[in-house]
Amino acid sequence: MDFLSFFGLKEDPFKLTPDPAYFYPSSTHNEGLLLLDYSIEQKEGFTTVIGDPGSGKTTLLNVFLDKWSSGAEIAIVLTPRLSPEEFLVSILEDLDISFKRKNKNEIIKAFRDFMIAKSSEGRRVIIIVDEAQNLPDETLEELRLLSNLETDKDKLLQIVLLGQPELETKLMSDRLRQLNQRITTRIHLRHFNPDETLDYINYRIIKAGKQNLQLDKKAGRLAYKLSKGIPRLINMLISRALMAAYLEESNIILPRHISHAVRSLNHSEMRLQRWFRFAHVSAGIFAVLLLIFFAVNFYLPGRKTDAFKEAIKKAEINPVQKPSEIVSVTKKNEDNESIISPNPSLQKRGEGGFERSLSQKNTENSSIQMPPEPDTVPKKNETRAIPYKILSVKVDVANVRDEPMLDSVAVGKLLKSDQMVTYQEYLDESGSKWYQVSFRGEKRWISEEVVDVLDVNDVGKSEVQQTNY
Repeated sequence: MDFLSFFGLKEDPFKLTPDPAYFYPSSTHNEGLLLLDYSIEQKEGFTTVIGDPGSGKTTLLNVFLDKWSSGAEIAIVLTPRLSPEEFLVSILEDLDISFKRKNKNEIIKAFRDFMIAKSSEGRRVIIIVDEAQNLPDETLEELRLLSNLETDKDKLLQIVLLGQPELETKLMSDRLRQLNQRITTRIHLRHFNPDETLDYINYRIIKAGKQNLQLDKKAGRLAYKLSKGIPRLINMLISRALMAAYLEESNIILPRHISHAVRSLNHSEMRLQRWFRFAHVSAGIFAVLLLIFFAVNFYLPGRKTDAFKEAIKKAEINPVQKPSEIVSVTKKNEDNESIISPNPSLQKRGEGGFERSLSQKNTENSSIQMPPEPDTVPKKNETRAIPYKILSVKVDVANVRDEPMLDSVAVGKLLKSDQMVTYQEYLDESGSKWYQVSFRGEKRWISEEVVDVLDVNDVGKSEVQQTNY
């Protein structure tokens, strides 16, 4: 099954071709189309359409052509780097005007006769120049002279110049001042705002025959930040994100699919924020440092005194803690006052250091916050007493993630009724709870949204079957 069939689409909704069927009438694009129609209906002389690359100028033009192709004679110039005479010849050839190529005066006379004949028939004559910022000044001046061809009542010729912002700068020069004064309609295409970006993506998906494809709102907001609301960049990003979702067999476009898309595109105008790009790397470095810390403090032989083991037995495990929390020790002094000790790995060892402090008076009041020891973790297919929380998957398929966040990579899936035990819990910035569990021999994370916490009494209070894949 290809990805179009998987999502129930009849065609790729995010192709880069300027298909008028997918024209999205944002506030600025719809206004531009109305102004174009008005300028032609009122036989205005010059109209300019200015927009950044990829802002939808060509798509807007194609929608305009669909409406006017049957009621006007239209010449389209796509290669504007032409001399004045070459430009004139290109226009006449595009309009199928026969002429004897003797001199410039003969060419202009043939063009004038053609326009007068069409005007008597009630048909417009329109010249459209794409990428008009590349027109030489001499050719632009020739266009101004052509616009002088008119009757006593009407202009015989309407000219539409499409270009990038450089066109507007060019027209403001002293040399083209007379042409600039004749421009009666100016259209500026703006980028989509965040809401329009979301609507644009959903609009194209629906146009392509949406059945079971959805866009996560956070993914839409991330797409806007990366593309800055430029339609062409949105198309590139979502097209690649669709492929990432298809490979995961997900019918929802999620933020991680957008992140994958922008990394694979490696486009100069789309970059992930530094914190976002290095989030996984930073998490990996933290995990390595955490493993080294526990190895130094708990695994090296000869480091566990009897007092330390006794303190661990009496320890109360903090049920909710972030992975970045520092392990701390609270004890009482002789005056029954609480003393907070920093990370054990930072205290002096030997000669009455940390190990001796645990054996001092009132050790029974100690409270140590730390993860469970590794030998209490159920091994594969082993049944063992579990003194911690027991989870059971409540949905058909649940994602297990590398980190406790929805944007994190899904490293695998669990099925409904699969059970597992927790190492620790984590509250993310939105207040959602995540559980750390064992998955394929690694510590991974699963959201509280997809699991139930079982009552230990309901599962025998002593035994639970750990699920491993």
